[in-house]
Amino acid sequence: MKLSERLSAITEFIAPGANVADIGSDHGLVPVYLAVNNRANRIIASDNSADSLKAARRNAIKYNVESKIKFIVAPGLDGVGEDEVDTVVIAGLGGETIISILEDAPWMKKLGITLILQPQTKLEDLGRWLRENEFEIICSKVVRDNKKLYTIFKVE
Repeated sequence: MKLSERLSAITEFIAPGANVADIGSDHGLVPVYLAVNNRANRIIASDNSADSLKAARRNAIKYNVESKIKFIVAPGLDGVGEDEVDTVVIAGLGGETIISILEDAPWMKKLGITLILQPQTKLEDLGRWLRENEFEIICSKVVRDNKKLYTIFKVE
């Protein structure tokens, strides 16, 4: 399974054996990749669109990894239990949406969850919010994918 440059860079930030939730999973390419390559212990694909999750499930079936992924239709982290994950991926959403998702799940900060964030817009606003809320950007990477630049953050 081949991922785009952007999605491939996101998976590089995920520690092997992590318990991962991909929020706004869309077609589930990151969760399917993690499952195909046995890169995570637990994998959750969550999206507020049932149609997107149907596409994610089809991709999982195509690669015979459907049983390795938990599919949740819910906004943000609403369907994810505090004890289920140690890594949360939120990619391809606007910075303001990412902030809203994080504000609605304060348990992530107290549990020391690793965040892999790839905002489409408002990078500065997200960075400011992370600093103001005592998150630390551990590292970042800029990748070019289809002539567009994307910034990916690993945050704790």
